[in-house]
This record gives sequence, C-alpha cells and structure tokens, in this order.
Amino acid sequence: MNTEALKALGLNDEQVKGVMALKGELIKQENAKLDAVSAERDSLNEQMAQRDKDIKDLKKNVGDNEELSGKLSELQGKYDTDTKALSEKLAATKLDSALGAALAKTKARDPQDLKPFLDMEAIKINDDGELTGLNDQITKLQESKGYLFDGGTQQGYNPAGGGTPKQPSNLAEAMQAKDFNFTEYLKQTQGDN
Repeated sequence: MNTEALKALGLNDEQVKGVMALKGELIKQENAKLDAVSAERDSLNEQMAQRDKDIKDLKKNVGDNEELSGKLSELQGKYDTDTKALSEKLAATKLDSALGAALAKTKARDPQDLKPFLDMEAIKINDDGELTGLNDQITKLQESKGYLFDGGTQQGYNPAGGGTPKQPSNLAEAMQAKDFNFTEYLKQTQGDN
C-alpha cells in the first residue's frame, strides 16, 4: 500500500496522510513485538548452548560421586542465577516493547522524547501485556509539556496588533508615511508595467 494506490482509491491528501500514519504505528508495534520475541529467542539459544557445553564438560570430568555432586550443585546455582537474569531481561524487554507501542499512540512528536519525563518505577506490565501507571503520567505531560505532543491542526496565530500592515487607500495617505516611495506606490497601484 502506497500513497499513489490510496489516491487512486479516491482518498484526498489528508486521508492518505492519516492512513499512512496508522500504517506506520502498526509497523512500529509489530517491530516492537518482533524485537521482544527475538530477544527471548536469542537468550534461550545462549542458555541452551551454555548448558550443552556444561554437560559436555561434566561428562569429561566425571569422577567420584562427591566431585560430581559438587559440580552439579555449582551448575544448578549457576543455572538458577542465569534463569533469573534472563527472566528479568525478558521482562524488561517486554516492558520496553509495550511502552514503545503505547507511546506511539500518544500523538507525541517523538515518543522517545517522553521517556526521560516518565517515572519508570511506577509503570508496570500485567499478565495481559497491558501497562499500568502510564496513562496518568501521559495526561500530566500533555498538560505540562504540551510542546512534546502533536496537537493536530492548529489555528493560525495572529497576535493583537499583528497581521498584514494596512495599505494606504490613496496617494495622500501614502505620502504621509515616513518611508514613502513614489515609484513603489505606482507599482502597487498600477501593477508592474
């Protein structure tokens, strides 16, 4: 799907832009999920390779039962530590992935710019993969740091006394201006000839 195909379907430029933005968000979400799964796969592959190596070493070094029991206890402790570290790493990856997907939906100009303003200790991911503690923080940021978010189509800004200067309606008014230039006045009133 590209902009030309959408225009061929009769969508106007604004609609095409909206559809492409939605497509971009979906791609970001799917990439975040893919990153989490890839990280999990890589961690499990590393763990399996290390266990295979340890088992091979254990078979080579089989001695009496006491030595074997000591090595098994040592390996069990190592595996427990590794498993805990991998679980924590996987949980952090899942949280980061879910956070990235959630921030992409906030209409932030750059979702990564929001992270320094978030209290990460208050943000948790539940068993359903939903984030808790984020919505309140985003609402507060939208109020206090609105410049980080795209407010949609904005009305033109016209400060009091601003705008286009009033053009003189006749030669007498034009001559009263301190920067009056007769040649420029003729060009404006009669056009370039």
